[in-house]
Amino acid sequence: MAKAVFASRESGEKFHLEIPGLDYVLELPYVRLEGGGGGAKIASLNLIGQIRLNRDLGRLLAERVRTAFPELDGIAILTAVEKALQLTQVVAQELGIDAVAVAYNRVKPHMEAARRPIIRVNIGSITSGDKCLVLYERDINLLLAARRGVILVDDVVSSGGTVLGMGGLLAEIARFKHLAAPPPILGIFCVAREGRDLPPLPATLTSLAALPPPEIQSTPSPGT
Repeated sequence: MAKAVFASRESGEKFHLEIPGLDYVLELPYVRLEGGGGGAKIASLNLIGQIRLNRDLGRLLAERVRTAFPELDGIAILTAVEKALQLTQVVAQELGIDAVAVAYNRVKPHMEAARRPIIRVNIGSITSGDKCLVLYERDINLLLAARRGVILVDDVVSSGGTVLGMGGLLAEIARFKHLAAPPPILGIFCVAREGRDLPPLPATLTSLAALPPPEIQSTPSPGT
């Protein structure tokens, strides 16, 4: 019997993503991202505000984490706002973890950057373009307390920019605290990897499914 389809509620061309463990198929809109030379066309997995998807996918991802790390004592989770935050909260809840470290996309007033430590790195992402990741005091201390290491959680891994940026934050923590080495990255977990040829990553990547590679689109030259 064919699976039900979780509709995207968006017009245009669609990609149907099947994820083992789900009893429905995700309908993802193709979107075109503008950029130098023309941009790219991608199947867009946007989990913001998707309560059911975050719940179902978060439970599946938590099972993968639990299989890889049956004992989580001494391990912290690090994620980045904003698309993966709801997903990561479900993962943490399923695993019985009370707090996760969050890399923000800008310095915010509650960080009190003038009087408290912050750590910032610049990154590039195929979906978000050039951006930065920022940790403030609370999350820095949470990661420093992870005596065994850190697990990274993201929604989609494509160019690897966000993952490498989170690794850069850990390296900056080590520099800031004069540690011999940064907290080790024990694993990377995501809903979907995008494409086949991912860049070298700092740990093993575990994904629930695969998205098609971005279709690079060039801008026609004037007069063509």
